[in-house]
Amino acid sequence: MKASTATIRTSREFALPLETLWTHWTSPETRRRWEAGPDTGMAYDSFDTRSGGTETVRITHDGAEIGHMIQHHHRIEPPHLLATTTIGTFGGTTTMLMTLVIEFEAVADGSRLSAVSQVTDLTGRDV
Repeated sequence: MKASTATIRTSREFALPLETLWTHWTSPETRRRWEAGPDTGMAYDSFDTRSGGTETVRITHDGAEIGHMIQHHHRIEPPHLLATTTIGTFGGTTTMLMTLVIEFEAVADGSRLSAVSQVTDLTGRDV
């Protein structure tokens, strides 16, 4: 089976000061609402947004756990840079690898979040 890969780029401006956007992005409460809301099947088991920190996200479907993702933060430069890797394990097998770099910058009307992610699905599913 051949792995599938994708590079995803996104950018969004917020009407928030740079430090406020950074604080929201690194807050467990805010990230849970943004990334792991009640309808996603995702729940944070641990949350440590600092260099060397690890986050674990458990994934469920129809009430049963189907896998988890472990995100390791390699480089954090508040309030400007967050660089991480993620390993996704489903069915007891590592099936997904991802790098993510998020840059935060001040702009005229607030701040901008720009992200680049490289994702590989080792099962060949469409990323």
